[in-house]
Amino acid sequence: MTVRYGSWLAAGASLLILTACDNGPSAVRPQAADAGATGSDAAATAPSVSTGESAARPPVPTVDGAPMWSETSRYSAQENAQRAYERNGEAFGATSLDDFVKKAHAFVSDPPAGTQTLKRGNGDTLFYDPAGNVFAVATAQGAPRTMFKPDDGPAYWEEQKTREAERSSRAAD
Repeated sequence: MTVRYGSWLAAGASLLILTACDNGPSAVRPQAADAGATGSDAAATAPSVSTGESAARPPVPTVDGAPMWSETSRYSAQENAQRAYERNGEAFGATSLDDFVKKAHAFVSDPPAGTQTLKRGNGDTLFYDPAGNVFAVATAQGAPRTMFKPDDGPAYWEEQKTREAERSSRAAD
């Protein structure tokens, strides 16, 4: 009996740890409706994890010749776009996933005048539009990685610039 309970306890702890993992803290405070979300709510809205055991992923759909969204080893482009839309679509007045993806592509391909940019060593470009308080990242191929409105935009942009400067100086050493 003890072994059975120990196994179940270990499995439960592993599951809890896996569902709690994400991409780190958000620069956007959750809305009141999201504030009461429980771990099971978060797990229900998180993209499914690819185990690598299934067939290769289908090709990434494109928008004006660029990948619709960036993909990662864990999530497909569609899953990443869906997650970004669910988190940030409302802030941009997006009425659907396609609408949000089009808005992100429009922003990174032709940013508004006054938008500040910063190039990462891996080819990504960071964008910050102080007038609209919009932060975005796009791959070298033009695929958005993220687009959101940080709670404290100017401070968030300064933090990103500092982080990239530190990365560059470490890489140069």
